[in-house]
Amino acid sequence: MALLDPRHVEDHLSLLRSGRAPIEVRQFAARGVLPLEPGDLLRALFLVLDDPEPAVAATALATFQEIPPDALAAFLAGPEVTEAELEKAAGRTEDGAVLVSIVQHRNVSDATLAKLARTVTGAPQEALVVNQARLLRNPSLIEALYENPGLTTDGRRMLNELKEEFFEKESRRKAYRARRREKRPEPEIPIGDEAPEGDEDAAEEDEPASNASSDADAKSARGSEDLYIRLMNMTVPEKVKLALTGNKEERRALLADGSKMVGLAVLRARGLTITEVEGFCGMRHLDSDLFLKIGTMRDWIRRPLIALALVKNPKVPLSVSLPLVKRLSLRNLRNIFRDRNLPEAVRAQARKFYMERRR
Repeated sequence: MALLDPRHVEDHLSLLRSGRAPIEVRQFAARGVLPLEPGDLLRALFLVLDDPEPAVAATALATFQEIPPDALAAFLAGPEVTEAELEKAAGRTEDGAVLVSIVQHRNVSDATLAKLARTVTGAPQEALVVNQARLLRNPSLIEALYENPGLTTDGRRMLNELKEEFFEKESRRKAYRARRREKRPEPEIPIGDEAPEGDEDAAEEDEPASNASSDADAKSARGSEDLYIRLMNMTVPEKVKLALTGNKEERRALLADGSKMVGLAVLRARGLTITEVEGFCGMRHLDSDLFLKIGTMRDWIRRPLIALALVKNPKVPLSVSLPLVKRLSLRNLRNIFRDRNLPEAVRAQARKFYMERRR
């Protein structure tokens, strides 16, 4: 029993990792009774899931299957989880929350994802399909998803679009980058047109202060124009990357891109704010799939201003807007059923709740 002394904690894990642990330690690890912290206890269990002793491996598997899915998913979402641990878990669970944690982890291997891509359905499949950055880095995962008999229609459409843009427009991407590398010759300035030193500063000082705002507006307009020109010359994969990492102005411009993948990437951007989402909900030129995605985000639709913006937008699908009507205030309900630009179903629903609350 000395081997179970807490003073030998490091020895337990080190022995298990080295493959030289005594059978007693491996048995205790398989049963989940080593004197370790919860995280280390799970790591010890993972180390004996493939134990050469069949009895130890069978015990470890039984212990693994008794772990609550939420606890396992939380462990597998941790930054210290290894590639091997993710692979072992992926082959021994069918729980959706656990598989989502595996699919979304940065340490998961392409081999593990390829196996999952051929079989997973529901939320894990969606998490893999929308991970455009990973799919673009390893296009073989796209082919693996195609082999999945449970691939959804929306998933197949997104993959088709991604595959088309990535493979068929690769030459366009290279040509654009080549053009960017070319140095344009600097325009020659006639000697007689050169301004004397100091004149430029003097001119700026003499310029009326009222012109400052107009110059700022002109600069902003030029910046927007440059942005749209730059976006026009980008491929879908490049736009997806920019949508995930760009700034507020770039996200707003990319949201209405012709590719739904780009718009969906905007909704997953790291710097996206609630204020931006509220503005998106009022746009009438967006694809309905983007509103459907917003409607699935509980933290977003619980906010009154977002719910109101979705209901007031006639382009939002009824499956999203109708359930939100009952959340509106009495005043907003009155305004909604009086708005003839909205679908009749939304107006009728608003009138119903308005009359019920007035009684």
